[in-house]
This record gives sequence, structure tokens and C-alpha cells, in this order.
Amino acid sequence: MVDNKIKVIVVDDEQRALNRMKIVLGNFENVELLELIDSSEAAFDAILKHEPHLVFMDIEMPGKSGLELAEDINKNNLDTKIIYITAHNHYAIKAIKNYAFDYLLKPVNIDELKATLERFKTKQLSNLSKREFEIIRLIGKGLNSKAIGETLFISRHTVDTYRRHILEKTGCKNSAELISYATRNNLI
Repeated sequence: MVDNKIKVIVVDDEQRALNRMKIVLGNFENVELLELIDSSEAAFDAILKHEPHLVFMDIEMPGKSGLELAEDINKNNLDTKIIYITAHNHYAIKAIKNYAFDYLLKPVNIDELKATLERFKTKQLSNLSKREFEIIRLIGKGLNSKAIGETLFISRHTVDTYRRHILEKTGCKNSAELISYATRNNLI
């Protein structure tokens, strides 16, 4: 079975906030909490190690702020998206300018969190090209690479290249997992 979970790290200097996020994120089957981290210094190493999809991060922390940590993430060209979680709404514009995927006020509202996670999943799926969606649909109909190539007037080699890219983007290991993934996400 393919692991389509959203991999997450939470960074906050307040233990109570970390515990709350652990509980709230536990309500989402599609989220895998990798680590809870209580300092920005330790966070960067963990982010490099795990390369999570999302980092939920406070802004005001001792040492580096969440905004400074976001700059470090961006400078290293990581594909990690940042969701700021803070008790202060006056950082919103700066956060948006500073690589924010979203900005949630503490205590995090579960409905707002759900909307954010759904928007992230939709954004992930939108990384597939129109041609890749076509190929997924044809795989779902049981066609092999040769038949897909004939249907789309492209070579089998080109279809195989698309298939590899699709598997990489979706995190699937084979066509069976891809069909399962496509069915769950209403792609076929």
C-alpha cells in the first residue's frame, strides 16, 4: 500500500502548543507527524533530515524566529511548505511575504486546519500535468504502455517516461498502487 500521508513537523517553543498540535493532527488519518520540536535551532536539522511536506511553525521563538527559519528553508531550496501557527495576527503580511503556505492563529481551529490540509493535497495533485492525468486515466482502464502510446499518438518509451514521473510525483511504487491512489483522489 502506498504511503500518501502528508509528512509534518511541528516547531514551537511552548510544550503546551506542541501537545495540542499533536492531538489536533492526530485527527487526520492522512497526516504523519514526524517530530515535535521545541527550538528553531533543532528544527532546521530535522527539516533537512526528514524533508517533510509541511512544517507547522510558531513565529516568536527564542533564537531564530519562525520567519528566519523559513528563510533558511527557502535558501536551501527545500520543497517544504510552511504553515505559521501563532497567537499574533500582526505578523500575517510579513509571513505571507516570507514563504507562508498558510497562517493559523492559536489555538488552531480544527476546521481551518482541515481546509489547509485539503488545499495542500489539492496543490500536490495539481503538480501533475494534463498529459499525466490522461495517462493515469488510461492506466486505470487497464491499458499498457504500448496501447496508451497508440491512443495518445506517442511512443511507448515516452509513455514509460511519463509513468516514471507520475510514480515519483504520487509516491506510488507501481501501477497497482497508482490505480489505488487515483481512485482515492478521484482521478479516474
